[in-house]
Amino acid sequence: MNDPDAALRTLARAATRFPHFADKYRALDLTGDFDVTALPEMTREDVTAAAEQAAGERPRPASAYLFTSGGSTAEPKLAWIPTEMHLGELTRHWQPLGPSDVLANLASPGRLWSAHYCYNRLAELAGADVIGLGYIADEELGQWLDFLARHGTTAVAGTPSQLLRILRYCERTGHRFASTVRAGIWFGEPCDPHLPELRDRVAPGFGLWGNYGSTETWVIGHNGPDCPTDTFHLLPYQHVELVDGAVLVTTLHPGAVAPVIRYRIGDRAEPVACRCGRPGDTLRIAGRESSLVKFAGTLVSPQQLVQIAKELPGVHAAQIVLTGAAGIAEQMEVRVVADTAVTDESVRAHLLASQIDLGFALRGDDEEFRISRADALSANPRTGKTPDLLWAAAR
Repeated sequence: MNDPDAALRTLARAATRFPHFADKYRALDLTGDFDVTALPEMTREDVTAAAEQAAGERPRPASAYLFTSGGSTAEPKLAWIPTEMHLGELTRHWQPLGPSDVLANLASPGRLWSAHYCYNRLAELAGADVIGLGYIADEELGQWLDFLARHGTTAVAGTPSQLLRILRYCERTGHRFASTVRAGIWFGEPCDPHLPELRDRVAPGFGLWGNYGSTETWVIGHNGPDCPTDTFHLLPYQHVELVDGAVLVTTLHPGAVAPVIRYRIGDRAEPVACRCGRPGDTLRIAGRESSLVKFAGTLVSPQQLVQIAKELPGVHAAQIVLTGAAGIAEQMEVRVVADTAVTDESVRAHLLASQIDLGFALRGDDEEFRISRADALSANPRTGKTPDLLWAAAR
């Protein structure tokens, strides 16, 4: 956009046709060249309210999907996304697939989740074939990888957790599937540092293509095999602000169904220059905002604990399970997938050595802070995502 502030002003004025925005901007003077930073930030609740009002707007330039980014069936977090999904613009800048590819789509359909439909459509635009498989359970990996290999699969779309499971299976069993795949499209969660490391060992030709965004904003940025996995090139129609390191997004695409204006996506980031040399604005995503929980009388970051656990040699994956409610944990379980030589005591000592306050607060209490072993971490069967943090009901 040549003048993103002017485009944002035009968008803000047009948004007031919806009662939600008319009320949100009631105290503002939207005439002239007003200061766009005076526009209040949007939350997920704001996006849902705007989406619900946009649903009744007719006629609309194009048809749309109703997707959700979470919540319950009574109070879902909703977004209307055009069925074209802005992919015409995205594929001008990001082309992981070509007409000779066969894509195995591991994103499951239904339940208002968007990824399955997005990657089918991406393949269609590229002229590629699609195997719309959905989520594969661990015990089914062997037979499905045989099936995908027989049908000439050259690309896989899945979360980093799903791609990691495939590569680990191939490394463990000697299955050749990963070495025949040229593109791994990932989305939905941060890319585990172990993924490119394992790829380099098992299948160096397995190029990683990621995209960054949310259901509410749709795709914000993208990267490719020559980029760090935490670095994303911003799309021209996404206006991104960094406010004290927090990411705010305004979608300026003319096909957007409901306005998204200064939406606080919940991530922290910083501008960087990507090593691939591609010009344009680029962000390094530094993690989530407000990730602290109260445990043992101190504030801890479950995401940080997961990263620290994986720094211990022999630990392949980790996940935090908290027992409690309202952001206050009564017990913490650290689940690890690790080599047999790694002991629970070594994991515990490694974690507490990195957390001075937590180590002092626990003072050796093994019941409140436990290490457990798992063959695999808990994943969401709908989305394939493996969260760093799970909450369990208080006993």
